[in-house]
Parts: sequence; structure tokens; C-alpha cells
Amino acid sequence: MKLLLDQMHSPAIARDLRARGHDVEAVAGHPHRQALPDPEVLAVARTSHRAVVTSNVRDLRPLHNEAIIPSGPGHFGIIFLPGSYRRTKADTGRIIAALDAKLARYPGEADLADGEDWL
Repeated sequence: MKLLLDQMHSPAIARDLRARGHDVEAVAGHPHRQALPDPEVLAVARTSHRAVVTSNVRDLRPLHNEAIIPSGPGHFGIIFLPGSYRRTKADTGRIIAALDAKLARYPGEADLADGEDWL
């Protein structure tokens, strides 16, 4: 599975996961993606065959539901971080380890397709 980190997640997480051999991009710090609205983030992830990693459950959950209806465009997965999951700089290592474990659990590109998982 490949990942696209939503804008609230540090590009440092993507860099560290790439150093571990994973294909991970971040919205934050990318000049053409930084201010994209949520539907476009999901569309970018879909066209690049990436699962989205986000803390924005309120907005992405409805987009997930719309995408997976029978006539919907589908997606390559969404990994949610609950609001209670700390995202401070000190917690970056824990997030990286948790995402590394998810990537090991879903090694195939479509292993989480049209599905969701939580850290």
C-alpha cells in the first residue's frame, strides 16, 4: 500500500517512512497540494493509488461513504487517527511506528481499497 498523508500530518513522517522503504507522500509542504479541499485530496490519492492518512474524520468519513456506493469512484483506503491520538512533535516516532505496522499489514496496493482502518 502507498500512503498520502493529509495536510495536518508532518512531511517528516513521510520522509521517515520512505527511509524505511515505503512509498509515502505528504500533502503538507507540497506546493500544488497544500491547500486542497478534502474531496480533491481523496481524488489525488485515488489517481495515485494511495490510501489517505487523516485525523479529519468529520469530513473524510462522509467522502469515504460516497466513494464506496455502487456507482461511486472508490478509493485505495483511509487510515484515521482519532482526535485523541496525540500529534505533537514528540509523538512523531509513535505515529511512524504505527503506520509502519499498518503498511506491513496491508502490503498490496489494493489491500485496503474501499476500506478504512484506525491507528
